[in-house]
Amino acid sequence: MRVATILVLTLFMLPLAQANSESSWSHAFEDGYISTQPLVVEDSVYVRTSGFWTGEERPLVAAFELQTGNEKWRYTSQTSLQHDMSPLLFVEGGSGTCGAWNDLLLVGWTDGKLTALSPTNGSLVWQNQTEVDIIGITGKMVLDDDQVIVPTRTGLSSFCLADGAQLFDIDTGNIGWRNGVAMTEHGYVYGDEDGYLHQVDKNGHVLSTSFGEGKIRHAPLDTRHGLFIHMQTAQGSTIYLNGSILANMGGSPAMPLSHNDRIYAATSDEWISILCDEQSCTIDSVVPFRSNGELSIRIVESEIEIWAPSNTPDGGWGVFNQTSLLRMETTFFDTYGTAAPGFAQGVIALGNDAGILSVGFQSANAPSQEATETDLLGFLHLIAVLGLFLLTCLAFALRDLQQFAKIGSAFLLVFAIALVPELTVKLAEQTTSDRDVEWDPSWPDEWKGTQIIVFEIDGTEHVIGGLEPQDSVYELTLSACNSLGISTEIEQQYLGAYLVSFNGTVGDGWEFTIDGRRSSVGMVDAKISEDSIVEWRPA
Repeated sequence: MRVATILVLTLFMLPLAQANSESSWSHAFEDGYISTQPLVVEDSVYVRTSGFWTGEERPLVAAFELQTGNEKWRYTSQTSLQHDMSPLLFVEGGSGTCGAWNDLLLVGWTDGKLTALSPTNGSLVWQNQTEVDIIGITGKMVLDDDQVIVPTRTGLSSFCLADGAQLFDIDTGNIGWRNGVAMTEHGYVYGDEDGYLHQVDKNGHVLSTSFGEGKIRHAPLDTRHGLFIHMQTAQGSTIYLNGSILANMGGSPAMPLSHNDRIYAATSDEWISILCDEQSCTIDSVVPFRSNGELSIRIVESEIEIWAPSNTPDGGWGVFNQTSLLRMETTFFDTYGTAAPGFAQGVIALGNDAGILSVGFQSANAPSQEATETDLLGFLHLIAVLGLFLLTCLAFALRDLQQFAKIGSAFLLVFAIALVPELTVKLAEQTTSDRDVEWDPSWPDEWKGTQIIVFEIDGTEHVIGGLEPQDSVYELTLSACNSLGISTEIEQQYLGAYLVSFNGTVGDGWEFTIDGRRSSVGMVDAKISEDSIVEWRPA
C-alpha cells in the first residue's frame, strides 16, 4: 500500500516536471568550460567545451535538440589539449567557384586543425591543418563568399567551403591569441600578441602597422571612422580609432561589438558605450562592471539589449541598454563566465565556466491567455500534489514514525528535482571528483597541516611544503618556485594569468589541481586552504 501510494504521488508529479522541462533545460558537461557562445540554429543548439585536458578527457562539440535538450551527437577531438576558444561558425549550404556544399559547422582547434562537421549528425565532412606554435587556432573566423578566412597562430589562411582545400596561407612571423579576423572593403584585418595590426588585401599583400607594446585579442571593428581596436596593455587597455588613441581603460578587454551608431566594449573594470556621430566617436557612458569575454546583442520589441557575462565568482549576465545597466540575469548555477549568450526567437542559451549549458524559452511580449491558463493549472496541480503528500505523510506518521522519515525524505528529494531541474546539475557536480590526494610518508612531518605544492617537470617531481601560507594557487606557485629555484614564464591572456612554462618546459601546456580536484577558475582566482596540496603536471 505504501509503495502504491508513493507511485501515485510520483505520477502526479511527472506532468509538473515535464512542464518545467518545456520552459527550460540544462546540461552539465563533466569536464571543461563553455568559453564561447552557444549557437541556436533552427531546432538545434550547438556548443563547444574548452579547458586543459589530461587522461582520457578531451574537448568536444555537441548538438542538442532545442525543445527537449536531448543530445543529438558529439564530436570529440583526440589531439587538442589546450583552451579551445575559437567561436563556432555555422555555414548555410551554397555554391561558388570552389564547388557546392551543404550546411556546415566549422570548428577551429588549438591543435591547428580546422574541421567542417555536418550539423545534422556531427560527421566529419572535411578537415585541414594550420600552423601551430605551441597552440593553433583560437580566434574568430569569418566567411567570404565560398571560402572561410581563418586566423592561425602565425598568420591567416583561407579554405574552400566545398572541400576544405587551402587557397592561401600568410605567415607574418608574429603569434596570435584570440586574434579574430574581420573583413573590410579591401580585404581582411587582424592583430597579434606584439601589438601589430595586419591588413591583407585580396591579392595576399600584407601591410603591418605597429600600435606599440600590447596585445590585440579581438577581431577589429570596421567603422565609418576607421578601424576600432581595443588593445590590452601592461597598464590596462587602450582604445584606438583609425590609428589614434580614443581612451585608456581597464585591463583584460572583452570582445567589442558595434550596432548602428554605437560601439560597445568592456574590461575588468567597466562596461563602455561609445557614440559615433557623423564627425567622430566619443565615450558616451562608462558603468562599473567586470566582463572579459564575448558580448552579444538582443533586440526585444525594437529595444536593444547588450548582454555581458560577469566574470566573477557570482557570475550572471549584465543586461545593458545603450548607456546603462538595466538588470542582472542570474541562474541557479552562476559562476565565472566569458561566453556570450546565444539568442533566437524566444530562446536564450547560456554557458559558463562550470561547463553548464542552460536553454530557456522566453517571450518578449506579455503572456498569452493560453500561457496564463497553463500557469494556473500548474499552480493548482502543485497545490494538489502538496496536499496529497502531506496527507500521506500524516497517515504514515500515525503508523510508523521511522517509515515516515524515510518516505518523506525520499519524496522531498524527488519533488525538489521536479520543481528545480537545475538541482540535478548540482547533484551531478557533487558526485564527481578527480581523485583523492594522500599524504606522502616521504614528506617531512613538519609539512603536515601546511600548504604543499608538487611540480612534475620533465618526469621529475619537485615538492615543497611548510612555506608561508598563501591565499591562491598563483601566490603559492610563485613562492614555491622561488624557493626551489624553478623558473616560470607567465603570460596575461584572455582568461587571466596563463602559465607557459616551468624551467623552459612548455609541452602541451600545464594544469593544476587542488587536493586532487581540477579548478573551474584560473590560478589567480583559485583559493586554497592552509593545508591544501597543489599539484602542477603537464596537460
